[in-house]
Amino acid sequence: MVFSRSTEYAIRSLVYLAVNASENRYFGTKKIAEDLGFPEHYLGKVLQELARKNIITSLKGPNGGFCVDETAMEISLLKVIESIDGLNFFNTCGLGLHECDDEKPCPIHKDYQIFRGDFYKMLSEKTIKEMKADIDQGIAFMDLA
Repeated sequence: MVFSRSTEYAIRSLVYLAVNASENRYFGTKKIAEDLGFPEHYLGKVLQELARKNIITSLKGPNGGFCVDETAMEISLLKVIESIDGLNFFNTCGLGLHECDDEKPCPIHKDYQIFRGDFYKMLSEKTIKEMKADIDQGIAFMDLA
C-alpha cells in the first residue's frame, strides 16, 4: 500500500461519489461506508476533512450527506493526497533513512528519485473524472457495491 488508509478511503469515496453522482444527490457516511466496506466513524472523519478542504460538498440534515460537483471531478489525485496526508512522501528516502540526499545517497536513491518523480507526475495529472470515465467505459474496475 502506497497510500495511508485515510488517503485510500478519500480517493475511493470520491470515485464512489463521482460514479453515483447526479444533481443534488447526497450520500450519507453510513451508505458510503456500507457500500465500500469502510468503518463508518473513520470514514466520517475523512469525508469531513475533504469537505473542510472544499473538495466535496456536505449538507447537514435528514437528506444531507456528501456529494461531488464538476469542480471536484477535475481535482487531481495529488490534490486529494495533499489534503489528507500532505506531500512529505515525495521528500523522503525510499529506505526510510534520515540522512539521504544527492551528496550522501542510500543504495536506491537514484532509482527511487525516478520512480517518485514519475509517480508524482501521474498523480498530478490523473483526475477523479478520468477515473470515473475509466470505470464507466469498463476499462477499470472498483468495488462500489
